[in-house]
Formats: sequence, structure tokens, C-alpha cells
Amino acid sequence: MKFNFSIKTLAVAFVMGMATMTPVVGDDTPLGKEMDELSGSLKGLRKAETWADKVALAQKGQVATLNSLKHLPVIFKDIKDEAEKKKATADYKRLMGLTYVGLCELEMAFLAEDEDKADAAIDKLKELKKEGHRAYTED
Repeated sequence: MKFNFSIKTLAVAFVMGMATMTPVVGDDTPLGKEMDELSGSLKGLRKAETWADKVALAQKGQVATLNSLKHLPVIFKDIKDEAEKKKATADYKRLMGLTYVGLCELEMAFLAEDEDKADAAIDKLKELKKEGHRAYTED
């Protein structure tokens, strides 16, 4: 018995097979949803056409950041030592507070129409994101 498969047929079969095996990626926790909102507002800055649009996106990010303080990262459930959990919680709140401040600085830069200050605020926010994700997300 001889099979004649085109490269296209094999590629489609491979992709369909991989789709059924690929794990679902995403965080549908309340905190994950707020972080997605924050991330989306910052990504939206690339397409924002006016200073007013940029201000609105910074404010949207501020709301998501404040809402994030209502929740703790999922990995906190694994912390058994109560003193360690309190310390981690305080640090998480510190990082979220600094993120909020960074977003306020970003808003102020946009209101002043100062691209250099906006770039500095965005750089600071990127560093905070790296620090927070290193400490409080699962790999």
C-alpha cells in the first residue's frame, strides 16, 4: 500500500495535532485579569495618536494597578510560613505601589507633552515588571 501525501497535507496534519497538545496559556485569575488590563493599556501606547489618548491609557493602567492590590499572586498559597507570607505580601504591595506611582509619572509626562519624561517613566515601569515577575510568577 502506497500513500501519497503532499507537504501541505503533512503540515496541516502536524499543526492540527500540535493544537490538541499545546497547553492553554493565560491567567484567568482576578489578578491575572487586572495584569492583562494593565499590560494592554501600556501596549496601547504604541498606537495612541494623541497626548489625550496616552493620558487615558495611563489612567486605565492606574485603575488596573489599584484593583490588583485586592488580590495576591497565586504562588502565595504555597507559602506556609506566616512571617514569610507577610513579608512577601508587603513586598508585593510595595511593587504595586511603585507601579502606580510610575503610571502617575507617566500621566504627568503625557500631560506635559514631554516625550523624554514619558520614556523614563516607561523604562522604570519595565524594570518594576521584571522585578515583580521574577519574584511572583511561576515559571
